[in-house]
Amino acid sequence: MTDREVIALYHAHDECEQFHSESKTDMDRGRLPSGNFETNELALELAILAYNLLRMIGQESIGRKGTETRHKVRRRRLRTVIGNMIIMTSHVTEHARQLMLGPGGSNTWRYAFAGVYTAFADFRL
Repeated sequence: MTDREVIALYHAHDECEQFHSESKTDMDRGRLPSGNFETNELALELAILAYNLLRMIGQESIGRKGTETRHKVRRRRLRTVIGNMIIMTSHVTEHARQLMLGPGGSNTWRYAFAGVYTAFADFRL
């Protein structure tokens, strides 16, 4: 193998380790919940589903208004997605038989949340 190919493989391995570390620490999956194999299998399948949804939300939020960073980012950490878009203070209002979600006016991530919500709400198979 050439030097460039070895370096590219090394970087790919490092990125894979980062994903593994995120799933263990940010999603609190350091230990399996049970001694029962079927229970652990279900817990891991649900964790994979949640991980993939959070990654999709994070990727969709890149480049949206209110999420600008000093550096060009290629992906968002799960902790950032959970902290800024999942655990977001907001209020629910019912008016004219409709429920409306209103994120706080001082939250800079409200535009990204609205954009990601719209992108997924408009998704068609």
